[in-house]
Amino acid sequence: MKDKLPATYLVALDTQAILKPDDIRKTVHELAVLYNHHFQVTLPILNHPLLLFKHIRDLALPLDLFVAVRRLAKLLQIDFSFPKARPYYRISSAPEVALVALLVITVKLYHPFDSIDRHPRSLTEPGTLGIDWNRWSEVQKDYDARDTAGGKLGRGNEIKVTETDVFNLSGDQIDEYLDWFEKTWVDEERARKQPRGYPSQLLDMFPTGKPDGSIRPTVDAERERLNDEEVLEAKLRAVQGALKPRQIISDKDAKNHEEPVARIGSFYKRYRKAEDLPDEAKAFHETAASLIAVKVSTLLIAVGQIERRLIKWKEEQEKEGSDSESEDEDIEHQSEEESAVDEVSEREGFSMHQHVEPEEEQMSYELSDGDPAMLQADRDLDSVHEEDSP
Repeated sequence: MKDKLPATYLVALDTQAILKPDDIRKTVHELAVLYNHHFQVTLPILNHPLLLFKHIRDLALPLDLFVAVRRLAKLLQIDFSFPKARPYYRISSAPEVALVALLVITVKLYHPFDSIDRHPRSLTEPGTLGIDWNRWSEVQKDYDARDTAGGKLGRGNEIKVTETDVFNLSGDQIDEYLDWFEKTWVDEERARKQPRGYPSQLLDMFPTGKPDGSIRPTVDAERERLNDEEVLEAKLRAVQGALKPRQIISDKDAKNHEEPVARIGSFYKRYRKAEDLPDEAKAFHETAASLIAVKVSTLLIAVGQIERRLIKWKEEQEKEGSDSESEDEDIEHQSEEESAVDEVSEREGFSMHQHVEPEEEQMSYELSDGDPAMLQADRDLDSVHEEDSP
């Protein structure tokens, strides 16, 4: 279909520049808004359970964070749906960004990047094993450098090569770059078939392939996938094997300590800028941001937005708790007054709660349809329904 398009449309499909972080996120948002606004088509909800498991595995994190992230999303009523048709939206409303932001918040709750010793209450509490972030950074650094081992150019680094880098490339790196360029940009079959393609004389003067006439080896995608799986498994074993058990201190034993015992989730720290991140936290945020192709600053903005929602939720819970406590205090105060009255009444020879009117003086009043009181009640009920109706 691309071969039949005129040149004006081919320009729109050709790659003009390297994709930058956040480009895909913005494009997906624009498409979601376009389909919803013009065609009333809503994109399906993100398959967040599978993506969350993949992110946890790629980051070599403990699996108990999976349940914690889903609980946090349910608490904030985040359903990971794509934004609707509206001109402005929060970065955290993008479902893939919200998922990783929730994962970052959960990591900061259970495995913060400081040196404070936090203690769980029991073995069943999440976070009984802490992450050694120094070891995590070392393993992640080796994992990122797997493609450049042995002096290779590295998969994905070919498009970053500039004119000045060519003079510093080795022979193998130049061959690797030319193989990538031929595979990506030169389509010899299409050039020979199309009259607007490269002239055959030009292709004959600059033949593709190796000088010895050997055929460039094809890339085995299945083998590369298996190699990536093996490297990822080694990364998981290295990080999981360095988990540190935390000392368990129950609430009963915590009373015997002179200083307050720091619990998991306490001393939560918020980072507003990438410059504020410690070295281990910066490495983790960079890796997490690369999973969804966004900048670290964008991820921090999304994390901050969800953190403010958590603070608002906590304030509402504290407000409801204070209101219920005040009601309980009023009830307790009223019961204390009633008990004092009962004591006085008992001394006087009677009790208010035990006093019952004679049967002949008790009245059971039933309202009939024609009763004025019933008519007034019906009018009051109708007015309430009218106020509640939109």
